[in-house]
Amino acid sequence: MKVMATFNGTGAGVYLCIGFLPDAAELRAIEDADEAFVVYSKGMRGAEQSDGVYYVGSSGALQTAAATAGTYLQPYYGNDLLTAALQTSVGYGEGVYLGWDAIGDYKANLTYGCLATPITTWTLGSAANRTGNVNDDTVSSGNRIGEGSRITIRETSTGLVKTATVEAWTAGQGIAANEVTLSVAIQSGTVQRITGMYDLVPIAIGKTTPQGIYCAGSTGVNVNDEIQMLIAEAYEFAIA
Repeated sequence: MKVMATFNGTGAGVYLCIGFLPDAAELRAIEDADEAFVVYSKGMRGAEQSDGVYYVGSSGALQTAAATAGTYLQPYYGNDLLTAALQTSVGYGEGVYLGWDAIGDYKANLTYGCLATPITTWTLGSAANRTGNVNDDTVSSGNRIGEGSRITIRETSTGLVKTATVEAWTAGQGIAANEVTLSVAIQSGTVQRITGMYDLVPIAIGKTTPQGIYCAGSTGVNVNDEIQMLIAEAYEFAIA
């Protein structure tokens, strides 16, 4: 099993409850200018690298540092019943214990997505700038559509279904020309899905946490309010 997930950095220890114990993982700070990342493996069986190896760019050179116990990535066995004392915030983009976003599609969500009507159409305004607009604004308060969202569109002219990452979409906007910027230019068409900005979001108080991985560090990776990317996998055959 191998998964990829994004979350908003918290600047403090964070539990990434992906549903299994990974044999290997990589955590990347994808908005960080130094391109910091941590690589972890159960095969790193020395005390010097028990939490992985930390990589960071500096002055054009890649530097590395061994991550000893308690500094970066560790297996998390789950089974914690969340209270307000443990899960200190359930605000979107916050939280201590994060799990998969159960909503997944916000194009017709009047609470966290569209303002008045489901978002169903995409109009390309500038292919060169990869900008365009949709048929409705998003909500201003509680909005979960924005940078990091994935949008899937069926192009009217070609019939092809394409998916891009939202690079810019300010809360409360979307309907005016060129208010939305995508990672690639997609021709005008029908919107099929818009995800939230993050794959992993706070787990509700009262829930029991699944297994996953714990990130103890916040230097370079897991920086507050910067998008992080986790890749985690469990091998078919691996030593326990």
